[in-house]
Amino acid sequence: METETAHPPLTRPPPLASSWDAACGALAQSLHLTRSDLGARDADWEELLAPPATGQDLVILKRNVNSQDENPCFLYLRCDPPGGEEIVSIGILSSARNMEVYSGEEYCGTSRGKNVCNVLDNSEHEKIILYKKYLKLESSTHACKIKLLSFGEKQCVFISKVVVHMRPLSANSSAGCPALGSRIDLERVQTIMESMGSKLSPGAQQLMNMVRFQQQGLRCLARQHTTAQEN
Repeated sequence: METETAHPPLTRPPPLASSWDAACGALAQSLHLTRSDLGARDADWEELLAPPATGQDLVILKRNVNSQDENPCFLYLRCDPPGGEEIVSIGILSSARNMEVYSGEEYCGTSRGKNVCNVLDNSEHEKIILYKKYLKLESSTHACKIKLLSFGEKQCVFISKVVVHMRPLSANSSAGCPALGSRIDLERVQTIMESMGSKLSPGAQQLMNMVRFQQQGLRCLARQHTTAQEN
């Protein structure tokens, strides 16, 4: 297994955030990063999601008691595209049995957890069952959200590890070419609209201009990555 110790350090580790409350800085301590070159073999998830060391504290995510909504527990990861890294797969060791992964609003897949161990949480003084689950993304991405599922009626989730497997950014990856407008031929859309005698509203025209500007930026970024790989 190739990990970050075998390569230069990540340019900028992706921040990890949650829709539920956590102690300041605690969630970042559960984040573990691994790296591999393009084409390298998959990460060894059995080793990466091994039971925590005896006495290791768990991170507690708590539902906001003041919220009137039935808000689910989400984790958020986002890489800095210019940093040259993208997310390939994700693994979590937590009290939530299952997880769903989304890239933006696009559903990527579900991972059903396996019972790893029972641990005694020092802060809550109760026995916690930890489940490991991991998912390899069909298309690597620079940002995703993870929905934690199946933890009963509890108002909190216990996190031991969040492992993110990363690799250098590829020119044709989803990180280099986000979904918003990247495959839309805007000139053709506008031509069809005009041939039908339709006229774009000011708001629609503004959106078209924004997407066109983004496409230009994406093409420029892709050329930069291609040039860097050739060199």
